[in-house]
Amino acid sequence: MRIIVKVILFPVTLLLTLLVAVARLLCQLSNMVLSLIAFLIFIVALGTMVLLQEPSEGIRILGLAWLISPFGLPLIATALVELVGGLNDWLKAI
Repeated sequence: MRIIVKVILFPVTLLLTLLVAVARLLCQLSNMVLSLIAFLIFIVALGTMVLLQEPSEGIRILGLAWLISPFGLPLIATALVELVGGLNDWLKAI
Protein backbone atom coordinates (compact mmCIF):
# COMPACT_ATOMS: atom_id res chain seq x y z
CA MET A 1 0.00 0.00 0.00
CA ARG A 2 2.82 2.37 0.90
CA ILE A 3 4.56 1.76 -2.44
CA ILE A 4 1.36 2.63 -4.32
CA VAL A 5 1.10 5.94 -2.45
CA LYS A 6 4.75 6.72 -3.23
CA VAL A 7 4.19 5.99 -6.93
CA ILE A 8 1.11 8.24 -6.95
CA LEU A 9 2.94 11.05 -5.11
CA PHE A 10 6.12 10.87 -7.22
CA PRO A 11 4.97 13.42 -9.87
CA VAL A 12 3.84 15.79 -7.12
CA THR A 13 7.16 15.59 -5.28
CA LEU A 14 9.09 15.98 -8.52
CA LEU A 15 7.11 19.09 -9.41
CA LEU A 16 7.51 20.52 -5.91
CA THR A 17 11.26 19.86 -5.97
CA LEU A 18 11.63 21.77 -9.24
CA LEU A 19 9.36 24.57 -8.02
CA VAL A 20 11.29 24.99 -4.76
CA ALA A 21 14.64 24.98 -6.58
CA VAL A 22 13.52 27.69 -9.01
CA ALA A 23 11.91 29.73 -6.23
CA ARG A 24 15.09 29.57 -4.10
CA LEU A 25 17.15 30.77 -7.06
CA LEU A 26 14.74 33.64 -7.71
CA CYS A 27 14.76 34.58 -4.02
CA GLN A 28 18.55 34.75 -3.99
CA LEU A 29 18.73 36.84 -7.15
CA SER A 30 15.97 39.21 -6.10
CA ASN A 31 17.53 39.51 -2.65
CA MET A 32 20.77 40.81 -4.19
CA VAL A 33 19.02 43.30 -6.45
CA LEU A 34 16.61 44.52 -3.79
CA SER A 35 19.48 44.99 -1.32
CA LEU A 36 21.16 47.41 -3.69
CA ILE A 37 17.91 49.26 -4.32
CA ALA A 38 17.17 49.42 -0.59
CA PHE A 39 20.60 50.95 0.02
CA LEU A 40 19.96 53.63 -2.61
CA ILE A 41 16.53 54.40 -1.14
CA PHE A 42 18.14 54.61 2.32
CA ILE A 43 20.59 57.22 1.02
CA VAL A 44 17.69 59.18 -0.50
CA ALA A 45 15.83 59.03 2.83
CA LEU A 46 18.84 60.37 4.71
CA GLY A 47 19.22 63.12 2.12
CA THR A 48 15.58 64.01 2.51
CA MET A 49 15.85 64.26 6.28
CA VAL A 50 19.14 66.18 6.33
CA LEU A 51 18.99 68.40 3.26
CA LEU A 52 15.27 69.06 2.92
CA GLN A 53 14.59 69.14 6.69
CA GLU A 54 11.50 66.93 6.34
CA PRO A 55 11.87 64.11 8.86
CA SER A 56 8.35 62.72 8.40
CA GLU A 57 8.87 62.20 4.66
CA GLY A 58 12.31 60.76 5.33
CA ILE A 59 10.86 58.24 7.77
CA ARG A 60 8.29 57.17 5.17
CA ILE A 61 11.07 56.60 2.66
CA LEU A 62 13.04 54.67 5.32
CA GLY A 63 9.98 52.44 5.78
CA LEU A 64 9.97 51.72 2.05
CA ALA A 65 13.68 50.91 2.16
CA TRP A 66 13.07 48.51 5.05
CA LEU A 67 10.25 46.76 3.17
CA ILE A 68 12.45 45.92 0.19
CA SER A 69 15.54 45.16 2.29
CA PRO A 70 16.37 41.52 3.10
CA PHE A 71 14.52 41.92 6.41
CA GLY A 72 11.17 42.90 4.87
CA LEU A 73 9.19 41.29 2.09
CA PRO A 74 12.01 39.04 0.77
CA LEU A 75 12.17 37.38 4.20
CA ILE A 76 8.46 36.57 3.95
CA ALA A 77 8.96 35.16 0.44
CA THR A 78 11.86 33.02 1.65
CA ALA A 79 9.77 31.73 4.55
CA LEU A 80 6.99 30.71 2.14
CA VAL A 81 9.45 28.92 -0.15
CA GLU A 82 10.89 27.03 2.82
CA LEU A 83 7.36 26.13 3.94
CA VAL A 84 6.70 24.56 0.54
CA GLY A 85 10.10 22.84 0.78
CA GLY A 86 9.08 21.39 4.14
CA LEU A 87 5.84 20.13 2.62
CA ASN A 88 7.87 18.52 -0.14
CA ASP A 89 10.16 16.81 2.38
CA TRP A 90 7.12 15.61 4.32
CA LEU A 91 5.63 14.10 1.17
CA LYS A 92 8.94 12.40 0.34
CA ALA A 93 9.05 10.85 3.82
CA ILE A 94 5.76 9.01 3.27
